[in-house]
Amino acid sequence: MLKSIPSLNNERRGQIRTVFFTLKILALFFSAMPILEYFYQKYNISNIYSIYYIGVILIIFTMLMFFLMFIFNRNEENKVYQVLEIVIFILVFIISIYVSGANESNNKYMFLFIIISYTIEYGMTTGLIIAGVATGVISTMDILLGNNANINIQFQSDLALFAMFFLVAWTIGYYVKLEQLHIKNLINYANIDGLTGAFNHRYFYDTIENLFEESRKTNDPLSLLMIDLDYFKKYNDVYGHSKGDELLKNITNILRKNLRDNDILCRYGGDEFCIILKGTNKKQACNIADRLRKAVYNYDYLGKESLNNEKVSVSIGVSSYCSQMRNYKELIERADMALYRAKFLRRNKVEVYSSIFDKVIEIDSPNTNLLEDIKPLETLITVINSRDIYTYKHVERVFNYCIIMADHLKLSSEDKKILLYAAYLHDLGKINTSKETLITSTRLTQDQWEELKKHPQDSADILSQIKGFEKVVPIVLQHHEKYDGSGYPNGLKGEEINYLARILTVVDSFDAMTNLRPYQKTKTFEEAFEEIERCKGTHFDPIIADKFMEALKSI
Repeated sequence: MLKSIPSLNNERRGQIRTVFFTLKILALFFSAMPILEYFYQKYNISNIYSIYYIGVILIIFTMLMFFLMFIFNRNEENKVYQVLEIVIFILVFIISIYVSGANESNNKYMFLFIIISYTIEYGMTTGLIIAGVATGVISTMDILLGNNANINIQFQSDLALFAMFFLVAWTIGYYVKLEQLHIKNLINYANIDGLTGAFNHRYFYDTIENLFEESRKTNDPLSLLMIDLDYFKKYNDVYGHSKGDELLKNITNILRKNLRDNDILCRYGGDEFCIILKGTNKKQACNIADRLRKAVYNYDYLGKESLNNEKVSVSIGVSSYCSQMRNYKELIERADMALYRAKFLRRNKVEVYSSIFDKVIEIDSPNTNLLEDIKPLETLITVINSRDIYTYKHVERVFNYCIIMADHLKLSSEDKKILLYAAYLHDLGKINTSKETLITSTRLTQDQWEELKKHPQDSADILSQIKGFEKVVPIVLQHHEKYDGSGYPNGLKGEEINYLARILTVVDSFDAMTNLRPYQKTKTFEEAFEEIERCKGTHFDPIIADKFMEALKSI
């Protein structure tokens, strides 16, 4: 089942409530007139008691008005306040009718004010209940206070009034129901995707923005799943758009069956879906995403033999709200980045958004200008990460090793900041390296190796264009220089190489040795330590190499 849709948006509903509240306040003061008339007739207008009672009545009605305003400003969905408001009006009208003649009063019609207003506001059921209460009150007065020895004239004449109460409540309620149904249908046309029955792109953006703002105010968890159907284009090409549409409908039903009642399923466009998970943290969102992935993967559909792996599958990106986000667009962007990684990491996969950029901005958070400059670089690194499985985790590991090394060496806060920026940005130049070179599963050819060796210079060239990164440029440029001068791009040696670059060289090489690369065997930590020991004085600064091994062995 789709999540229910409110018949009116919050702004319009608030305007209507304000109009009805104004009318009810006017009806309240109108009901005060018979009470004032009662004291006027009972006491001479010049009598001090008359003035006293009139003043008391005005004060009471003013207090009632302020109390009703208090109720109005409470949550409009709170049933207790709604009932309390209705009870107050009924009691005031009963008193007004009673003092103006009770069974002989000419003001019994006043109940029509609240019957009409509450029927329009809350529907037919509420209107019929109030009509029943009004009928009961008036008929009780007629029977108890009327002349029952002969024909009860008041009761007899009031029968038409009772019929009017119910007729008005039923008629207005019926048309209100038709209007609400009509509005709901119009909103469905505006918000529901015609093919799949899921909410559409427009509704998604309206809802995610509102829920994001709620989470920012209440700090409640909020997560987003972005889903892409793998190999759908190939399925469309083989079987045609008609079968493709049918597959989209079936996938939508599978997703819906595996969601909770409060989860909001939207078709983002084409073969992409978004699911808004209100009150859901990152861990819960991952569990839901994996459940959806398995459900789709296990689905038996027509033509599966024509697709890769003989299975339709989905790639899913997960992002969750955090207080550092500036707006809802960041939540969407992060889910999209995670989905992008899932698509490149061989699909049929759930990827959670993670970025060491969040750690990077903590290095120099007061420097807002620098943060704005580095933001575009995050996008470049994301593209590199999506193109190269190795680089995706490599930068994060190097960054974390540099934190350990900086603390072990007791670097100044300025040097630590520069080193960590360099660790984050040292492979930025790989944006110019072909995807074939980055993801090759065989040993690099000479041409590929020459292409890859350009990335330190490219990284430095990109950073040199950005004000504030002047001290980072030589580190990323020199992080593949070797202590004996056999490195690249400039063949520097010894202390000609920037001190922080010599640290980054050891860290970068250690991570490369201990993780899978096509052109070398993965080493254990112990084997990597032996290699570093062997290369002291040739590849690595011997003192820094010793300090690095010492730092890692101490944690």
